[in-house]
Amino acid sequence: MKTPFTFSPYLHINRRGSSSTTADLFPSLLKIFRLLVFTSFISLLHPSPAHAQTISLSLWPPIIEITTQPNQTIRQNYRLKNSADDTTIRTALIPFEPADQLGHIQLSTQAYQSPALSYFSLQGNKLPTSFPLKAGETKDLTLTINIPPTAPPTDHYLTLLFQADTQGLISGTGSRTLGAVGSNILLNISSTDQPQPTAKIKTFSISKGYEPSDISRFVTLNILDSFDPIQFTLLLKNTSPTYLKAVGHINIYNSLNRKTTTLPLRSDNLLANSTRQLVLEQPWNPFFPFGRYTATAIITPQNTTHAISQTISFWIIPYKGFLTIIIIFLLYRLSKTLPKYIRKYQKYLPKPLRF
Repeated sequence: MKTPFTFSPYLHINRRGSSSTTADLFPSLLKIFRLLVFTSFISLLHPSPAHAQTISLSLWPPIIEITTQPNQTIRQNYRLKNSADDTTIRTALIPFEPADQLGHIQLSTQAYQSPALSYFSLQGNKLPTSFPLKAGETKDLTLTINIPPTAPPTDHYLTLLFQADTQGLISGTGSRTLGAVGSNILLNISSTDQPQPTAKIKTFSISKGYEPSDISRFVTLNILDSFDPIQFTLLLKNTSPTYLKAVGHINIYNSLNRKTTTLPLRSDNLLANSTRQLVLEQPWNPFFPFGRYTATAIITPQNTTHAISQTISFWIIPYKGFLTIIIIFLLYRLSKTLPKYIRKYQKYLPKPLRF
């Protein structure tokens, strides 16, 4: 008698006629899964290339300083280089103002129109203007400034901005890449050839390069440790309606009133009626300073004879080392005397109970 054939989803016939269950399929499925994971990992290591547009602009000079009179014409040459892809350059003049006391500036984001914008033209075209710039191309540009006879004496601070506007394809999707480079313009319109700016020292002090957290903050005198970094904080305020360039130095004198060193200050620009922190060209790193010192800051605005100065005094002693030695000595004395007191008064101590 023949056994009736019944269909089962868990039974199949292989080529040799033998049967196998789903348990026999697991090794094959595992191999397929491992193959898929390996293929995905290889595709991650070798992604399809994305062709992106790049922007790389360089401009010279980065800043110009102009002092002129009404009814004058000034021409300034610029060199713009494109080290990336073909692009379109859009040029504009944007006013700026001081952002902080460290010399940073911020472009005007308001709809402010400086009256000096009409004085400028680039390659004979009024600003804003645009022109193409090919990949690897260097272009010489001429900025012309026509000062009208009725121009009032004042300062104008502007940034000549060159913005690259590149259209391209990134991974098959249309995109727009923007980048910009600028040159700052300090324009002083004066009734004289050489204006006489004025300034004053707002703050002159010493600092350690970090916030004080030791006992020196509780001492009325200026005291620094001989092993601390020594820095100076010098804030100069421009009290004139025109920008100036600060030129100066700091003289250091020891306890015998002998000048030990002269620290030159970096010549930085101060915009009209602004305050800026002046920076030393090189730090002061004396070898184990000790005693009372005097520092005198002397600043003379460029093209003037009006020197301003301020003097401070401070002490430099290795007080941290002294405190360390005192603490070690006290601990040593305590380790010697404490056992004697314990033996001396041990008879007065209660005896331990015995059970």
